[in-house]
Amino acid sequence: MARRDSAAALSPQMAARYGIRPTSRWLILAIAVIGAAFVGVLGWITWRMATPPVQSELLSFRVVNASRVDITFNVRRDTGSETVCVLRARDELHVDVGYATVNISAGRDYVLSTYPLATLARATSAEILGCDKGAAPFVDAPSFAPGTVNPPQLASIDGS
Repeated sequence: MARRDSAAALSPQMAARYGIRPTSRWLILAIAVIGAAFVGVLGWITWRMATPPVQSELLSFRVVNASRVDITFNVRRDTGSETVCVLRARDELHVDVGYATVNISAGRDYVLSTYPLATLARATSAEILGCDKGAAPFVDAPSFAPGTVNPPQLASIDGS
């Protein structure tokens, strides 16, 4: 505001000499529109990240023996959409001992399941890396010890 007053107090010659001119209303309007658009896009991205189409939650895991851990989890999703979840078990050195990409068939919007994850050695932790609609989610690749391979896993769970 002081700038507008100082520009009005200067003679036209002084204003031309020092480059002082009033701020254009179009410039102010353009900045306001760009700012509002930025805030709108930021709000939309925040809302999308806070409400994903598929939500999963690890409820528990139970180490059955050195070759299996049972993972109990639930999935909330859109009815009628096939879902893919990635599960992982690790040992005390944080090395993967079991890894599964599991398809959950279309059906109910809430699925509660206990998945028997086959393991190479005794697991000390289990987790859901993520779930997504229709395709495998972008998650960490398995990190097995050199020279080992993932044991065979069940490919799907009935979601109906």
